[in-house]
Amino acid sequence: MAFNAELAHQQGESFGDFAARVWSTASMTYPYKADTALINAQEEGGRDTWEDGGKSVKQGEVITVGENRLVSPAKLADGLSEILHGRGPWVELALWESSRLLEGKDPLAQPAAKLLGDAILLNLRQIRVCAATLATDTGNPGLARSLFSMPEILPAGSAAPLPASLMPLMPSTGLAPEVIKTLERGAHLHGQVLIGHRPAGRLYRDDEWVFLSFLERRARAARGALKAFDAEREHLGDEFNLNGVSSKEFYLIMAAETAGLASNWSPNRYAATALALSSSSLRSAFWLWLEDDDRAMALLRVCLEQYARLRAWRTKPEKAEKLEGKGDATPRDWLNTAGIKRLLPFNRALGEFAHAKRISKWDGARRLLTEIQANASPKTAIYTARGHAMGVISALIWHESIQHTQMLDSDVGMAMEEIFNEHRGEGFDGEMNEWFNHVVQFKGMEFGAGIGEA
Repeated sequence: MAFNAELAHQQGESFGDFAARVWSTASMTYPYKADTALINAQEEGGRDTWEDGGKSVKQGEVITVGENRLVSPAKLADGLSEILHGRGPWVELALWESSRLLEGKDPLAQPAAKLLGDAILLNLRQIRVCAATLATDTGNPGLARSLFSMPEILPAGSAAPLPASLMPLMPSTGLAPEVIKTLERGAHLHGQVLIGHRPAGRLYRDDEWVFLSFLERRARAARGALKAFDAEREHLGDEFNLNGVSSKEFYLIMAAETAGLASNWSPNRYAATALALSSSSLRSAFWLWLEDDDRAMALLRVCLEQYARLRAWRTKPEKAEKLEGKGDATPRDWLNTAGIKRLLPFNRALGEFAHAKRISKWDGARRLLTEIQANASPKTAIYTARGHAMGVISALIWHESIQHTQMLDSDVGMAMEEIFNEHRGEGFDGEMNEWFNHVVQFKGMEFGAGIGEA
């Protein structure tokens, strides 16, 4: 939106203020006015339904979505940033999600859900505008207008999605035959409604339609995952190993659970936050990786930042405390303080996936993730790059969580390290040091054009 509105992030302007300025500008004309050609195409005397004074949003920090939902872009931007970097009031929610679920519902859960829901609402609003613009530009103004006939907010009901629809796309869980059957049944009912049938003998309620729509989406995701496995099997031939996915899941579980436990034990609130956020973001990254979604790499950047933060607190606590006091430390700051600036190229690649701007260099970042794999086969490296990044981050967080546990209780820490060495092998520090040296060789790698610049 900033690009289309020719707005630039000004020096000294916080990202929250920039977000408020951009959204306020965009909302001034939402639903946006038809262009001259579209106006001329209307029947003479016809009402311009693109302009609806009753639903217009007001300028300023708060805008209205739907009939009366007030959304603050500045608070959204600042809140999401605090969550991703493990700062502010939301850290308690990360601690609860990672290790305290059995204590009951956290009071921050509902506000956090609203924060994320509001962010999605704004994004969907812009997607609607983009779709309408495309329809208009391709000569279909009727479709463009119909897109704005739908309400921005519909009741979703209180029924939670089926557990089967939330399972990760692993052969033993989200891709198990009985789960696929459940998803496909929902997709079938959804499809029947789209062609005008009433499989329930009546119209579905709004909440029921939301339920079926979600099942249909998950059914498509499951089909895509199965096709991806088939394609990988055909491409890799004898090298294909489905157990490799299961082993990554095991490392992920061990890393996430160890970090979650340690977060509940650590007396240092900053280290506890870093451990909790590592656990939460690692699980989310794995879930998205199974979806073949590049956003998994954005979450691995969160993991890498928290790993560096943990390492800094363990090895250089005075400097870590000083950096926490800044309140706006970046992943680069933590990597430098932790003495692992050799990973800056890795951080740079993951950081590209954390943004979706015209200048975001996803192709270049993917090349770097491919190249930093040590001893990878040139034929398959591009296909294993994201999985390799996932494996490295999982191991680093697992190992660092054990180091923090050892500082609290040597016996528990030693027991954890025995389990780690049993599955990862001894000499992990030396192995990672060698890989760090390999990564730093790519610090000057050119990433090429951004996704909107080619």
